[in-house]
Amino acid sequence: MRDYVGRPFKLLEIGVGGESADPGGASLKLWAEVFPLARVHGLDIYDKSALDSDRIRTFVVDQGDPLALDRFMKRHGPFDIIIDDGSHRRSDQLTSLFNLITGVVAGGYYILEDYFTSYWPVYDGSTLAKDFLDTPVRWLKQAIDIINRNNLLSQEMKALIPDWEIEALHVYPGVAFLKKGAGPNRSELPRGDFVENQLQLDELRYGGCKAWFLDHARDPMNYLALLHNLRQALDDEIAGLQGDGKRES
Repeated sequence: MRDYVGRPFKLLEIGVGGESADPGGASLKLWAEVFPLARVHGLDIYDKSALDSDRIRTFVVDQGDPLALDRFMKRHGPFDIIIDDGSHRRSDQLTSLFNLITGVVAGGYYILEDYFTSYWPVYDGSTLAKDFLDTPVRWLKQAIDIINRNNLLSQEMKALIPDWEIEALHVYPGVAFLKKGAGPNRSELPRGDFVENQLQLDELRYGGCKAWFLDHARDPMNYLALLHNLRQALDDEIAGLQGDGKRES
């Protein structure tokens, strides 16, 4: 981010800090100091207008409200840098990501802080169900597929991968950076019959589970209910067998 120090740009941070009347705003002030030419915007569910100045503006917007985010972006976007340091709740982080990342300019960054809360139930995350829960961590992993969207063989699977034009992913302990590209990433697929041949091979090997794969890619949480029902059915079956055994004895 050092490249931004000497040039004007727009920065948006979700979560100003401080509860209720406490103004917080330490990070907004830091950005304004570190980047003297930046216009700094902050979103919070509380009124933080006491922090407003010539280069800092705050807005009362719930990051979990897609309509409010859309209205805000239409009036004040796009942004060079967007930082999510808000509620850290799974649903809020995903709502902000899905509604704001397209409002990052080419070469800019969408930054997700404290993404590890995806593993904690208090933030509606999970460690045990991490592979079956739609979380920010899942979408950071999914970013690799997004970067390589034009290298996917299956058009059905490609249609389930959003075209966010991400060109790079940088993940560090506690913070992740999604860098926006200037357009779709190029395809590395060879010309000729390669795609058709590889699709046939893919179908031959894994086509029997194709519907499952597509359904899981569409919504990994569908299988939480399936697993729960399967577990319940197994428990009922075991209980029935145990009951039959007791009656026979």
